Amino acid sequence: MASPIDDDDALEESTTIQSDKRPPPIEVVLTRENRVIHQAGAPVEDRYRVLEVYTRNRIYVVDSGMLCVEVIDRRTNMSEPEHSLIGARLAGGQRKYKKTLHLSRPFPVPGTEAVFVRDDRRHAPAGLTSKVERVVLHLHIAAIALEEGSGAWDDVTSHVLRSTLGR
Repeated sequence: MASPIDDDDALEESTTIQSDKRPPPIEVVLTRENRVIHQAGAPVEDRYRVLEVYTRNRIYVVDSGMLCVEVIDRRTNMSEPEHSLIGARLAGGQRKYKKTLHLSRPFPVPGTEAVFVRDDRRHAPAGLTSKVERVVLHLHIAAIALEEGSGAWDDVTSHVLRSTLGR
């Protein structure tokens, strides 16, 4: 059976090579953590800051569950605890052109609007941001020291490596 897309029109994956003059579409900040797990077992945070989405006026902070947990006013550097997007899930980014809509998933990229949804209303966006200027991904690396007699290795790694995405 023939493919609905001709070979000449097939979409291909591509790698974009950034010039030195422009910042990358997503910046990565590496954070190293050192922890000691005691015999009783120290709690390890399940949720943590994973992404910051910068627009002209605000910074949207997203946790490892892809939920907006904080909105910061860039002029005052103050948190906006009553912002309508707090608690909404980041779905990606979108940019409208005359006859097309371009989507980026799972994160927005500069030039798009970040799209947030509410789990109870999956088909209707909870909100869109203004044009995204910067996206910062926080990558966390934890060095965990186990004290003598602490819990089994499987117990520690299953807790630390448990995925919180998609909750």
